[in-house]
Amino acid sequence: MNYEVVHAHEWLYPDSEAREDGAKAIELAAARGGHAGCQLLLNGAVPGAPLRAAFRGGPRAEGGRGEPEAELYRLRDILVERNTGPVGFCLQPGESAAGYATREAPFRLFEALRPLTADAVAEAPTEALYVCWAVPADAEPGAYVGELTVEAGSGAVRIPVRIDVCAAAVPAKETLAVTNWFSLANMASRYGLEVWSEPHWAMIRKYGLLMRRARQTHFWVPLEAVTVELAGEHRYRFDFARAERLIRLYLGLGFTGIEGGLLAGRKDFRGAEFHVWNTWNGGEALRAVAAEGYAFLAQYLTAWRAFLEERGWLPLLVQHVADEPTENSKHEYRMLSAIVRKHLPGVPLLEAVETHDLGGAVDIWIPKNVYYEEHRAAFEEIRSLGDRLWFYTCCYPGGAYLNRLWDMPLLRTRYLHWANYLYGLDGFLHWGLNHCDADKDPYEQTGLLFPPGDTHLVYPGADGPLGSMRLEAMRAGIEDYELLRLLAAKDKAAADAIVADCLTSFHEMNEDADHFAAAHRRLLAAASEACMTEGGDAP
Repeated sequence: MNYEVVHAHEWLYPDSEAREDGAKAIELAAARGGHAGCQLLLNGAVPGAPLRAAFRGGPRAEGGRGEPEAELYRLRDILVERNTGPVGFCLQPGESAAGYATREAPFRLFEALRPLTADAVAEAPTEALYVCWAVPADAEPGAYVGELTVEAGSGAVRIPVRIDVCAAAVPAKETLAVTNWFSLANMASRYGLEVWSEPHWAMIRKYGLLMRRARQTHFWVPLEAVTVELAGEHRYRFDFARAERLIRLYLGLGFTGIEGGLLAGRKDFRGAEFHVWNTWNGGEALRAVAAEGYAFLAQYLTAWRAFLEERGWLPLLVQHVADEPTENSKHEYRMLSAIVRKHLPGVPLLEAVETHDLGGAVDIWIPKNVYYEEHRAAFEEIRSLGDRLWFYTCCYPGGAYLNRLWDMPLLRTRYLHWANYLYGLDGFLHWGLNHCDADKDPYEQTGLLFPPGDTHLVYPGADGPLGSMRLEAMRAGIEDYELLRLLAAKDKAAADAIVADCLTSFHEMNEDADHFAAAHRRLLAAASEACMTEGGDAP
């Protein structure tokens, strides 16, 4: 069986071939409290034969404590039906993605991560594995060695492993705010579960664990988690029992921020009017700033505040108002924001925005990265007045810009959070954790409207959600961000230089996998040197 060790930040494909001069040993570097991972490309597997892998640590090259723990996954390939467009959404018929996409669609790539179980069998002549080592926070710096044995029906291969654990440590508590919006309904329907049943709650927990694996800090509480009943004309009762269970569950998993879900939306994205979706009795949507809309919002926000305040959770809240206000809708958005501020005084309002002319209506601005870059001076003026800046990606941008889509270099997903450092943007939002439409197969998604990979970052497994190579790249990028911040606190010029060697804007970057791996080792070395005390010992 031929094999090659491949970086965790580059794609593998079912037609990939192991290079004779490719890496045959696993040589990784990691910070304490962080992770080190790689992929294995296997050619010559025998379909139907047992697919096995096992890691055995050897003697330390330098004695100490805190052995890194190995996690073993097999990669499942998925269909990429259409390419991303040069600006956003999908490429139109007759257009070409040559020059900016990794491959012309349709094609397949290895993306979903399935835990490698004892009963696994090879499914094709080419298989791919992902191996990740979690490094304990108290690991002693030095080299950890071992051997990974892999077999797939054509003889076992023994792969030497060396992990250089550095003195730098990734902080246990994140400083970068990160949220991926999730669908609670899809967490039930993908597994044939009754919504709000105990099996559904168990599944919600599994999704939360996967989000926390990627160091997600915030979770939203959508209105679907609140029971609303009519108590008379324009009078409402609210039951927050489900919201309370969700909040207790996710705070218990380590999330640190509560996002109040969207309060209103537009029937037409280009329209000027916002509506509250009247889902509790199947009635017509309520005009948000009209009397009936105000009556609902005043009562809901008062109850929401009291509920959170009684439980000591109000300081954790950031509140959405209505997604993506535009130039056309900014005036009504200001009115709606004023209503929210009246009933949630002191609570920061955050929003993905399509305009920078909302001064006073938003506290945490979240422009798309391309929109921030185009209007950087305006947003920096806003920041100078005391507001905060995150950024987001979605169905835009395409082409050469950073996004986390299937037909873009995988390294771009990791670079998203290097860009957080580059521009000093202290948060990231994406809408698509598990929003693949119910009538679509997440692995064989066809009929794309949104660009490939935009709707979902995780996949439904047999008994719970599966991670992905993009989720792993995102987690790695967040760990990098934390190390860059640590280094910058002691030597900002050094941190800036390492970033500049890889990334100079949201659309200008070095995407060579080897180049990035070398830069990452420099980051680990510099962060380790910066964290050493005068006596030469790691803190």
